[in-house]
Amino acid sequence: MPTDSQTDRPAPRPVTNHSAPVRVAIAGVGNCASSLVQGLEYYRTASAETIPGLMHAEIGGWRVRDINIVAAFDIDARKVGQPLEKAIFAPPNCTKVFQAALPISDVIVRMGPVLDGVADHMQDYDETEAFRVAAAEPENIAAVLRDAKADVLLCYLPVGSEKAVKHYAQACLDTGVAMVNCVPVFLASDPTWAMKFRRAGVAIVGDDIKSQVGATIVHRSLARLFNDRGVSVDRTYQLNTGGNTDFLNMMQSSRLRSKKKSKTQSVQSQLDNELEAGNIHIGPSDYVPWQKDNKVAFIRMEGRGFGDAPMDLELRLSVEDSPNSAGVVIDALRCAALAKAREIGGPIDAPSSYFMKSPRRQLRDSEAREALDAFIGAQNVDRAIAQPVSIGGVVSSSPSCALILAAGMGSRLFPNASLPKPLAPVHGLTMAEWVVRTLKEAVGINHFVVSVGHEADTVESHFRSVCRRNAVNLNCVHAANWESGNGASALAGRKYLDSDAPFLLTMCDHLYEHALPARLAETPLDAGAMLVAVDFAKDNLFDVADVMKVKRDGASITAISKTLTDWDGGDTGVMYCTAGLFDALEDAEAEDQHGLADAVRVLAEKDRARAVDVSGVWWLDVDTPAALRVAETRLSGDIRWTG
Repeated sequence: MPTDSQTDRPAPRPVTNHSAPVRVAIAGVGNCASSLVQGLEYYRTASAETIPGLMHAEIGGWRVRDINIVAAFDIDARKVGQPLEKAIFAPPNCTKVFQAALPISDVIVRMGPVLDGVADHMQDYDETEAFRVAAAEPENIAAVLRDAKADVLLCYLPVGSEKAVKHYAQACLDTGVAMVNCVPVFLASDPTWAMKFRRAGVAIVGDDIKSQVGATIVHRSLARLFNDRGVSVDRTYQLNTGGNTDFLNMMQSSRLRSKKKSKTQSVQSQLDNELEAGNIHIGPSDYVPWQKDNKVAFIRMEGRGFGDAPMDLELRLSVEDSPNSAGVVIDALRCAALAKAREIGGPIDAPSSYFMKSPRRQLRDSEAREALDAFIGAQNVDRAIAQPVSIGGVVSSSPSCALILAAGMGSRLFPNASLPKPLAPVHGLTMAEWVVRTLKEAVGINHFVVSVGHEADTVESHFRSVCRRNAVNLNCVHAANWESGNGASALAGRKYLDSDAPFLLTMCDHLYEHALPARLAETPLDAGAMLVAVDFAKDNLFDVADVMKVKRDGASITAISKTLTDWDGGDTGVMYCTAGLFDALEDAEAEDQHGLADAVRVLAEKDRARAVDVSGVWWLDVDTPAALRVAETRLSGDIRWTG
């Protein structure tokens, strides 16, 4: 039976129609919850396919009228114990009232755990502006979720509520309730928590909700526009003011830290080259009580165009903060429910990338929208990367993309020089160009993702020249923690690889005949699995002490390590992968293991790592001067490259 790449569960069947509503629990009955609850009634009778204020009239068969609130939690004395339809209008809520008439519900706001959910300085402000903690014992969150038969928990807790948010997240894991995390407490984007959700088979959409047209989405779009039009971005800031409890809460600098990080990395992700910390400033700036729920953003961008001519842009954006996010949340809830119905666990990348500031995978917004539409089945989406079809659990498309790991220092190859290894010449071409040419000619790869680290700018510049000469597409990613292991370099490449399409992975310092990747790519690849090209002709292996050794049982890999004493063959450094590799890399990283072999071991434990026999095909790990001499001799012999 087919399996899904994000979990151990069976692969999802398309889900298009539902008779049951989406049952939602809300943690935090503040301004955002008020706008959402009002909006559910405001749009309940909407039937048109295009409705002002909504991005999708229908997702997975659910319309807005199919979302029901079944539980709610808060800690404020004016809300706890009150019906939800009354609590959303209680102080200190101050958002716009656009739907005053609400149906009577049987949802009573329950007392949640306070933990770190209330900033100390709230007591210094008037009760009309700040929280006042109820004198009540917190409820058992997991028990309430079970009793309410909730499908999705919506987290609206204040920024900086690290312990409180994780308390609710654990309740979701314990009950199988999907989660939409609207705040910058990093769960979906944190490898440890992502692994917890995957292992529990629980879907999460996160982290930190984007507004429909808010400061961050506008800033992201402008950053991308500058770079797309060939204009450099030298400096930028985004200053925000507002008068709701969100801005009051962030007056405490320690609580503001995660918000600034989330907004900053969201904008940085859209730039071709990230700005140095001193040239970018993004974040809430001040609390202005009379603004209430009105948020005003001031954006400035400084750059250079043709001939280094200076270009400055200044923009002022004024929005009602809470309604601006509610239309996004309505979609996020239905996507989380859709993932739950399809039995997909862990971070749900496509909706997270489009709806959230800090998803696990940052994409350009146009690409994220295409990925979202593909996820919900709203339309057929053409992709630059071919989409695989799963037939009987086997990925049927051939790879059109390859990930090249080119971050290492090459200290063994050049012990007395600093030349980056990808630039090392071998019989007239650099190793970088040998690998690109081989994969293009042997398998038809037309899109390369290169993970760089040591002398990253030099290596990236060289790969750009190589790819231009060979008429292929290139994305380079700078692996921030490449020195911790080649697994970290591989994981960084996820940013530019489609979550569904298979891809080849290769070390930049491994040379091989065309037949090696061709044999690998023609082998059926199970969804969520990976194939490793293994040479079982042990007597022909070069520098056996340094070979990554593989033990197998039939085609299944059972062990992989350089230190194995009982082994069957050598890993050639070329692999055929699905997104299951990245999930395994994150699982290994959570255990402080950062090697690519560590991820292979994770997949091997699930019988998702298979060996493909490439014995008899020439290959070489060019890692030492002696290996370089062997490569020169072999290539100068005018070997026949067979596809």
